[in-house]
Amino acid sequence: FDPQGRLLISLGDGGNTPGDSQLTSSLIGKILRIDPATDAFPADSSRDYAIPSQNPFSAGGGLPEIYAMGLRNPFRISVDPVTGDAFIGEVGQSTLEEVDRIPASQTTIINFGWNLREGSQPYLGGADSAAFTLPVTEYGRTLGRSITGGVVYRGDRLQELFGKYLFCDYNTGFIVALTEGSGGVWTGVRLATDSGISGWGYDPRNQDALLCDLTGSQVKRLARSGVSGTAPPALLSQTGVFSNLSTLTPQAGVVPYTPNVPFWSDYAIKSRWFAIKNLTDTFAYNQDGNWTLPTGMTWIKHFDFETTRGNPATRRKLETRIIVKTATEIYGLSYKWRADQSDADLVAEQGLSEVIATSSPAQTWRYPSRTECRVCHTDVGGLALSFNTYQLNRAHTYGAQSINQIDALIAAGYFTPGTAPSSTATLPAYAPANDTNTSLEWRVRSYLAVNCAQCHQPGGAATGHWDARSTTPTDAAQLINGILVNDGGDPTNRWCVPGDNAHSMILKRLSGIGATRMPPLGTNERDLVAEQLVADWINAALPTRQNYSQWQTTHFQSTTNPNAQNTADPDGDGQNNGMEYLLGRNPMASNPPYAPITSAAGDLFSLTFTQPANRAVLIETSTNLQNWSLWNVPGNVPSYPATSTQRTLNGNRNGANQFFRLRLSAP
Repeated sequence: FDPQGRLLISLGDGGNTPGDSQLTSSLIGKILRIDPATDAFPADSSRDYAIPSQNPFSAGGGLPEIYAMGLRNPFRISVDPVTGDAFIGEVGQSTLEEVDRIPASQTTIINFGWNLREGSQPYLGGADSAAFTLPVTEYGRTLGRSITGGVVYRGDRLQELFGKYLFCDYNTGFIVALTEGSGGVWTGVRLATDSGISGWGYDPRNQDALLCDLTGSQVKRLARSGVSGTAPPALLSQTGVFSNLSTLTPQAGVVPYTPNVPFWSDYAIKSRWFAIKNLTDTFAYNQDGNWTLPTGMTWIKHFDFETTRGNPATRRKLETRIIVKTATEIYGLSYKWRADQSDADLVAEQGLSEVIATSSPAQTWRYPSRTECRVCHTDVGGLALSFNTYQLNRAHTYGAQSINQIDALIAAGYFTPGTAPSSTATLPAYAPANDTNTSLEWRVRSYLAVNCAQCHQPGGAATGHWDARSTTPTDAAQLINGILVNDGGDPTNRWCVPGDNAHSMILKRLSGIGATRMPPLGTNERDLVAEQLVADWINAALPTRQNYSQWQTTHFQSTTNPNAQNTADPDGDGQNNGMEYLLGRNPMASNPPYAPITSAAGDLFSLTFTQPANRAVLIETSTNLQNWSLWNVPGNVPSYPATSTQRTLNGNRNGANQFFRLRLSAP
């Protein structure tokens, strides 16, 4: 079964009819996919199951159950519970064994080539074709004779195997971990040898990989035969992070920071620091993307907890986590504070869940396993999730001085030369949920970017269609009426439905009512503030919100009408439809020009303008009307106010010929 509850079924070529593997009118030599949870009878009397709409032939052209084709003997298939990718161990005819993969996002047919090809090689004169999909890896008969397809390791005991595909050969017994590298190239490492392994599965308690030894009549699991390297410090006091544990005073070079929007952590109160490994290390700035971070950089996050919620007098130290960047990824350590608050002990590799002593109300706290750290701290998410422009663009108090954090990093020389912004006055920032001066939409987008974007974006591990990154406009992010990969058994459900909580899957996911609660790790308590924020957006803002196509249809009854196009100006008032839409105006009625009020006194120049609700207004300047750049003055930032707001920006003129323009945008 895949994460959406759809069943994958493998069928071999039957031996006598290998050519049927290439026929879309036959189920021979195929991987099938059906939805057994939805009973199609009696609407379709030929089936007691439904066909997933994403199946390649769901609309015709072949048998609708077919998901992939061109297979000889798929011996054990599995689905990665995180990514939804399907992996196949394909037993060859005479020369090659192979591992094949079907990406979760695949909607067109994948053909692995049998019986025109075995592995990557033409078979018995069969034509090689670019239409055939190459295996992830293959091996010849000198290494093995019968592959047993395995599983992607998602357990919490062996973090070095996390995310790797494990498989083996039934005859020769080698057990291999496959890792996908850059450019989609997979490399394997042999872990152990044990012949007779006929199947793999997951331990439902901790997702550990289990092996079925047919010849030995045993179920087995992998275990380390030894370790290498230096063991992590057993005590927090031994890490060298703090010079004084009781006050959490950091060592020199361990620098505090605060994000604009903290990740939800079950009511904990958090403090953060970072450090670089060498004084010559730097990180490369990127305004809208991830920063490039050096190997050895470290982040520390400390959790305090009020054992009686809302009573500061009951606050105590609970946990301290340390994340270290390696050359390619991160590893994490967690330290659990002792009851007497004297020190914190290293949590075992598999993590720990416990009911917090004297907590009122009772609450279970999760100390993450080392593999759980890597689930959230993804490469596409930037590894250090809050270390980016949108999170750090805010003031922080350093001693007696309050200064913008990015300015402080620039002044201290942390940025790679040539990458630091020339000014922080115009940089974007996330808005916290309680910032009522900011629009509901931007607060929701900020929350989603912080809590979901590490998985929900192109290249992320999540299987959904939507994009949580705030840099993807809302109307392109598949949020409003966005189609779901898993509709929870109700085809009318969407990511969110304006004015309709019952069919908005995001609310089910946040609450855990009617669907698995998200985020899936590191939290056991509902974020009621976030739930209310999203519900307010769905009910208060979305029913009257229009995307550009809806706006065109409202005013022109069509999106193809020449007068409805973005650059058209049907009312002749000098403002095209694109501007009229952003201003919320009637494009068929002449409107006063949208322009600022200007004033000048000596070299000081002022612009006063009305900023529409939920619209960013940026002032750009030029000396030749061709090359434009942001006016580098305080307040010229891409903010999204909750209501229409009058603003004034002040700055110095820098020449006799200086031009200004206002650029509007939606989140």
